[in-house]
Amino acid sequence: MGIFSNDFEENSFDEVLRLRDEIGKIQEAIADFDVGKKLNVAIIAGPLSGKTTLINEIEKLNQIRATKITLSGIIREKKEISLPEDTKRVVLIDNCQFLYMRKTGGFDILYEFLGMVSSQSRMYVTTWNLYSWKYLNEAFGIGKYFPVQVFIPALEREDLETLILKRYREGEIIFDNDGGSKKEPLVYVSEYPLDLALLGRKVVVPVPKINIPYLKRRLHFEKEKYERKAGKAGNEERKEETAEYRLFEKIHTESKGNPGVALRIWELGLDYPHIAPKNIGQSSYNIKLEYDETFVLSLILSYQRLKKSEIADMMGSILRVNETSFQLLNQELIFEGEDNSLSIRPEALCSVIAYLKKLRLVW
Repeated sequence: MGIFSNDFEENSFDEVLRLRDEIGKIQEAIADFDVGKKLNVAIIAGPLSGKTTLINEIEKLNQIRATKITLSGIIREKKEISLPEDTKRVVLIDNCQFLYMRKTGGFDILYEFLGMVSSQSRMYVTTWNLYSWKYLNEAFGIGKYFPVQVFIPALEREDLETLILKRYREGEIIFDNDGGSKKEPLVYVSEYPLDLALLGRKVVVPVPKINIPYLKRRLHFEKEKYERKAGKAGNEERKEETAEYRLFEKIHTESKGNPGVALRIWELGLDYPHIAPKNIGQSSYNIKLEYDETFVLSLILSYQRLKKSEIADMMGSILRVNETSFQLLNQELIFEGEDNSLSIRPEALCSVIAYLKKLRLVW
């Protein structure tokens, strides 16, 4: 089975789900610029969260007055950020995490860009990887150059369901019920063998156990039901009994509302045209890495994709990069795209983020 390309955000869903407020905030800033008030914009989100989708939507809404530029790799020369003469007054720049290199002396391009942003009579709408943004804002205070900051929120379960199912005809997908309904027992009995040495034999003792996965689902559902309007509660309670409801609930939990991760989890669980809740969330990552491997993993997460030569420029040794990337590929934490760049595997993304946060390499 294939894996998503590095350009997932560019070629995925056509409609922007639940981003009306974010679009409105950006459009308001552009309207203010038209009357003489300059407020540069930063669109900020983690990998596969929809940054490119959002800025593409902004481009569609401002075709007459905006020029869009996409950065596809680390910028090494100042001339690469020079704007063409026909650039319009509103400049949209995607992937601004490529404007720096995490090493001594690797921030000259970023300084040049920030100087350009603050001095030119143009407005800038930019996108940034969440983890690069947090690092750069902590180290250099780049937030003051972008007073309007738009953080893309995680999608709700209903939004993920819409995103995934709109790729199919109605009734095309068959949701198989794997027996996990709300009628599951809260407590069940498990047999535990007990060795009675004095009697010279073993006996089986029934031990009650709590059905933790079911309890979590019920608590989550009861919270949703409480917050929902009374008129819809009955319908949602009936929905929870269906395989489709439970499946998308699991996808939402596993993906943490990230659309790219959710699509990948769906893809891994789909045995077209069948899919069942029990086939969702089967990937398990017990991550244990050496220091170099962990550092490289944090770089790939922060830039979203990097070529080995770019990583070598930050680590100082292509040999070390080859060794560490081999280990990360072997553990299926990253994959190599068609352009030979390395990216975090979507299904491993949440585990990688949790691991790196625990080590305080990202925050």
